[in-house]
Amino acid sequence: MRYMISKSMILSMIMMLLLISVAGAEENNTITVTDDLGRQVSITSAPQRIVSLSPSNTEMLFALGLGDRVVGVTKYCNYPPEVESLKDSGMVEVVGGYVDPDFETILSLRPDLVLTSRTHSSEAISLLDKESIPIFVVDPNNLSRIILSIEKIGKITEKEVEASELCNRMKSRIRAVSDTVSSLPKTRVLYIVWHDPVRTAGAGTFEDEVIEKAGGVNIFHDLSGYALVDPEAIAMRNPEVIIACSGMGTGADKPIQWAETERGLNLTLARKNGRIYQAEGDIITRAGPRIVDGLEMFAKFIHPEAF
Repeated sequence: MRYMISKSMILSMIMMLLLISVAGAEENNTITVTDDLGRQVSITSAPQRIVSLSPSNTEMLFALGLGDRVVGVTKYCNYPPEVESLKDSGMVEVVGGYVDPDFETILSLRPDLVLTSRTHSSEAISLLDKESIPIFVVDPNNLSRIILSIEKIGKITEKEVEASELCNRMKSRIRAVSDTVSSLPKTRVLYIVWHDPVRTAGAGTFEDEVIEKAGGVNIFHDLSGYALVDPEAIAMRNPEVIIACSGMGTGADKPIQWAETERGLNLTLARKNGRIYQAEGDIITRAGPRIVDGLEMFAKFIHPEAF
């Protein structure tokens, strides 16, 4: 009888040790990353069903080779081109717009990760937390934080190697532009986000940093965020280069048309010398991998002699 009791106890101890070992292994496999709201987000296994609630996040996911795991995107997600094909074929579901996602549709997709932005973070976090769905907020406002966001997404999706390679390529291209323009004179630049009313990008925006790294000086760097300005203020600061962001749909060319025809800008050097350019909005307004394309585009506008 004693022998049977001892054997039973031994088996129980072995089972307990196995359970502790498995629990420890699961805990060790958990990945915890801090998102852009300062939240600690824990992922216990590589996400297989991902919903993206912004075009820039979608671009990051596809750039990391995660396109086959994306099950939902916004109607504005259009890059890379295969995203549109996937939406048309029904292989990827449209979950609404950028500011008004349809959470019922999102839940129906049974995601194990949702990438969102600060724009709709409060509502999204509240709703998705109730369903125990991990939500990761991505909201970078400069080049280094865009790169950091890519690294973090690579970590939580087990694509760290791909993320490292992508980030290294981006850093190399940024250095190449900086090295090329470093010895050139700084050029005064006006960047127009929209024309009615006139809105520009000030300090704290990645467009402001892009202008600086491209060899320019943002004439409204003293303002914060996306600020309203008027033609008189622009004329007083006399930009040598004006870069107008393309709008959407039928309004795509309106910002540059305004820059080329607004009488209040007649005496600016940019108007006199014909140095008014149009930047593709999807490239320069999205905090994703193509922001480096935007940097190279701005550098060619500001210092065409160097490229």
